[in-house]
Amino acid sequence: MRIINRVIVSLVLLLGAGLQGWSQTNNTLFFMNGVPQSNRINPARQPECGFYFGIPLLSPTTIHTSSSSLAFGDVIYPHPTEDSLITFLHPLGDQQAFLNKLKPLNLMLSDMGVSLISFGFRTGAGFFTLDVSSRVEGNIYFPGDLPRLVLEGADEGETYTMDGMGTDITGFDEIAVGWSGAIGNRWQIGVRGKAYFGLANLSTTHSEFSVTTSEEVWNIHSDMEFDASLPFADVIYNEDGMIEDIIIDEELRNMSPMAFARQAFSSKNFGLGIDLGVDYRPSDQWLLSASLLDLGYIRWTDEVHEVSFKTDYDYTGLEVNPLEFSGERTFSEYLDSSLTALADTLAGELEFTPGKIYSRRLSTKVFIGASWYVTPNINFGLLSRTDFLKETIIEEVTASANFAAGRVLNFTLSYSYINGYLKNFGAGISFNTGPVNLYVISDNALNALFWPHEAKSANIWFGMNLVFGYQQFSKLDRDRPLVY
Repeated sequence: MRIINRVIVSLVLLLGAGLQGWSQTNNTLFFMNGVPQSNRINPARQPECGFYFGIPLLSPTTIHTSSSSLAFGDVIYPHPTEDSLITFLHPLGDQQAFLNKLKPLNLMLSDMGVSLISFGFRTGAGFFTLDVSSRVEGNIYFPGDLPRLVLEGADEGETYTMDGMGTDITGFDEIAVGWSGAIGNRWQIGVRGKAYFGLANLSTTHSEFSVTTSEEVWNIHSDMEFDASLPFADVIYNEDGMIEDIIIDEELRNMSPMAFARQAFSSKNFGLGIDLGVDYRPSDQWLLSASLLDLGYIRWTDEVHEVSFKTDYDYTGLEVNPLEFSGERTFSEYLDSSLTALADTLAGELEFTPGKIYSRRLSTKVFIGASWYVTPNINFGLLSRTDFLKETIIEEVTASANFAAGRVLNFTLSYSYINGYLKNFGAGISFNTGPVNLYVISDNALNALFWPHEAKSANIWFGMNLVFGYQQFSKLDRDRPLVY
């Protein structure tokens, strides 16, 4: 287990480098005015200013987490008699309610990002932007049978199928150069070219796993393969080609900024991508929009390794039964010791070998939206979003009401259908005072006030810009969303 722990530590630290200082795009932002970085969700969009500059590490910063099946209240909830919180693993927790929420294959997402450089400017040829960001996109897939086996114990003669279990985690830096311009009076198009610099990757390439149980023996069948790029880890192999040790950079262990800086924007793991966007106004009252984001890939060449876990193993030394523990031994301690014993037994079946160069695509996103303008300052929008992940496709729908009070204030209220959950109420506000632009946006901000225990996802997008040239631009003869 020592080697495995070092692999995990190395990967976590590497991905931490991607948070210098998902990113996950925000649905509520799509129709919201007053935020210069709205061109990140639709490259065709142009801010109504001549020049903007995002404050480094603040514009924008994004955080997103999401679950396909579990809500916050399924994992953590109030103690039934005391003023404290407990988890479903507590002796008084409701493990059955937790299991009832699981699907055959469940997905956990956690995406984060921070902007290092963000600015844009207007010329006679269109609006140009430059964005430099650090991002992490992480997807973890786990079957419902896995926690069911652990919490309920093994039934006689039962087979627990866990195919599809795995992960796809990528940390990378990104440099994006964008342009948008008008075609006639009705069309506006945009394109953004991207260069990716990979920091670390762990991805499952094949996943078969099952456990067949009986009173005498458990048969564990596994055929799993992973690709990994661990640039900060020096992996030592023995004469037989098997992994012997993993040495992590000492400065990295101490979280030295210089260690992260040396790895940033390394061309050893390089990729290319593109974003596309279009706005079309069939009439003064209607705006139709579409965008395609993160159509691209990263080619991983630095410290590449292949990991395999293949076994057909009969194990007789562990019987998982969560009811068999004393009052002096908590359920969590019992669960931890049981899993540790099983993991130690199976760890010897993991094989690490030098890997081959491989490529992985990013999670591509497609947005299609329509806005109806009641007045120049009030509009209602409907948005369809589709995420193309490695193992599945996710569909979301967002409706929004958008209000503007001149240049000073833009406000949005949104409602979204996300992960099968209907009560996602979000909001966004952008405030301008002098050259300073402040904004904060979330697809489910109001859930934290009214239904925090039901939330399956949470995201926030916030930042601060310096904006110039708004008055000069407002005097230009330009196409507006609505002209009476």
